[in-house]
Amino acid sequence: MNIGVTWARGRGSTLLGKNKYPILGKPLIYYPLMSLKKSGVIDYFYVFTEDDEIAEITTSIGWRVIPRPQYLVSYTDKGFDYQKAWRLITEYIANELDLPIKESGGDWVTSFRLLSEYALHLNCNNCMLRSITFKNMLNDAKKNQWSHVSPAVRVDGPFMIARSDKSLFPLWHCEGLNRQYYPPLYKVLVNTSVVNPRFRVTGRPKFYLYEIDDVEAIDVHDKKDIELIEYFLEKNPDYFGF
Repeated sequence: MNIGVTWARGRGSTLLGKNKYPILGKPLIYYPLMSLKKSGVIDYFYVFTEDDEIAEITTSIGWRVIPRPQYLVSYTDKGFDYQKAWRLITEYIANELDLPIKESGGDWVTSFRLLSEYALHLNCNNCMLRSITFKNMLNDAKKNQWSHVSPAVRVDGPFMIARSDKSLFPLWHCEGLNRQYYPPLYKVLVNTSVVNPRFRVTGRPKFYLYEIDDVEAIDVHDKKDIELIEYFLEKNPDYFGF
């Protein structure tokens, strides 16, 4: 059994009402939730929200809602506590699905991940991820026994780091490395990942990537991002397959 969750607020931090913002007649959050549904890799998926409209969208797709208290809505609120939020999420899911909660030294994120075989964290900003990506991320995690797989897009190098005096030096300034041939660099989609903490092994990297294309990597923050997505989907109506 695999369980996933996303945090989705009604207001949003970078664009008012972002999760409900219409893209070709559908709210933004509809796309990642439906794409995940069509992938068939998650058995139970929850949206942690205080917003009635987001809750209705979630249940209409067939996913479940965890009511989000007002003191856990704003990340700048004095009452906000990250571990308290994850404890609420973990206990809610465990109670609803009748699952035991495994002790993890007070780390409630890990306790959530241990509720199921594989846990999925989804950043609802990543609304262009396709079903095949979710499938392949899980398959890669299983096949390779990776503890943490994130979608990432390759970015063009070479890059330079700026010192305080505004002088530049190559990012991959390693002794013996031919700087004409830079190792590939990737931008990771933050807060979207497939996780199985049971595969954490000392001396083995924690993070692994599943490479996606530029379109899937769009991270929505303002109206220009919305306009870009709408333009692309109008030109590519079969992109999602639903």
